[in-house]
Amino acid sequence: MTKGFHKPHVVAVPYLALGHSIPFLDLAMHLASHGLTVSYVTTPANVACLEQPIHEALNNGLDIRVVVLPSPVVEGLPEGCENTDLVPSESRGLIRELMSKLEHPFHTWMENQFHEETLEPPLCVIHDMCIGWAADTAQEYNIPSFLFNTCGAFGTILLRSISCSILQNCVSERRGGQRCAQLGSATTYQIGQTRGRVFPPKFLGSAGNVSARGKMADISEGELVSWLDSQCLRSVVYVSFGSQTFLSQQQTNALARGLEGSEQPFVWAFKVSPNIETTNSDSADLASTYLPEGFLERTKKRGMVIWGGAPQLLILSHPSVGAFMSHCGWNSTLESITHGVPIVAWPMFGDQRFNSKLITELGIGIQFCQDKDGLPDKERVKEVLRRVLIEDKGKEIGKRTVKLKEMAEKAVKQEGSSAADLQAF
Repeated sequence: MTKGFHKPHVVAVPYLALGHSIPFLDLAMHLASHGLTVSYVTTPANVACLEQPIHEALNNGLDIRVVVLPSPVVEGLPEGCENTDLVPSESRGLIRELMSKLEHPFHTWMENQFHEETLEPPLCVIHDMCIGWAADTAQEYNIPSFLFNTCGAFGTILLRSISCSILQNCVSERRGGQRCAQLGSATTYQIGQTRGRVFPPKFLGSAGNVSARGKMADISEGELVSWLDSQCLRSVVYVSFGSQTFLSQQQTNALARGLEGSEQPFVWAFKVSPNIETTNSDSADLASTYLPEGFLERTKKRGMVIWGGAPQLLILSHPSVGAFMSHCGWNSTLESITHGVPIVAWPMFGDQRFNSKLITELGIGIQFCQDKDGLPDKERVKEVLRRVLIEDKGKEIGKRTVKLKEMAEKAVKQEGSSAADLQAF
């Protein structure tokens, strides 16, 4: 029962990975823009990762309350490592363990909300697919819970079709999923409609480009924009494989040879594994450690390597960028589509394979390598980049991508399908 003088209050609980946290924050901003109070549940280190978009949301008058649960101690997990982006791939199971240990502090916080005098009690809980205990807690307090999928609708359909026996190791994490309603999948209806309607209208669609994307780069945005301004229209390939992919030395060398041989301008956001200490390393040290000898010198007139994160939306929105070499994470896929940039695909794991299949089926990109252990072929890299950026086939791919961009823009407008579904929710 509401107290009658405060705004409706909903709770958002994302999984501890930036690829999940950012879409949840986008959703929180949309809900807050409709006059709701949103409690966004996370841990101390993740607040630091999302500081800029949270600050912007608060400055814009959005009522988002950041709920910082104390990070539990997990054996083998260093202090401050509280999301999958901060640990090597072999240690990501420890993040799942950390996530499961948040159940008790979340339950305690929820109980306190029903005695809070300055805020309405929660009307519902919106949670990630890997957090079944959030649905259990909502049920205990007799409020509805909603599952928000941060992957695309296509991947969600395929996941729902997998035999339960294959997913036994996920049961404890996803318990409660059968009792909650589907809030949505981060896909615009118009994108899904290109292959027929498969979800009911309450699938909300893309949350849109609300929050700032990309991490701090080792160069200024002004320097980056100036370099992009100096390149020809739609000639640059932007290379980034997300926050959880770390190329081996062999993969790095092979990709570098392909980029060099393509003779195309490139911006490469290079992420170093958390296994490796780089605190006191400058760009020259990193280049000598990871890149083929002389690579930067030979490509200095047409290439830029950014160590760490990059301002992805800034790059994709620049008219000189004509292709995105991507791991096909759903956030990156949507951002590429909504900026009309064709995708050169190297899916690594999980739903990225489904997304790459969708990209090629829609005719908005080409796959050139696959799997986290795949090794790109120099000639294949050259061939695909030339096809996308120079040849007539690339122009066709570009036209289809721009058309899909226009469809996505239509979906999130006031009269669009995604906006309507959000309003209906």
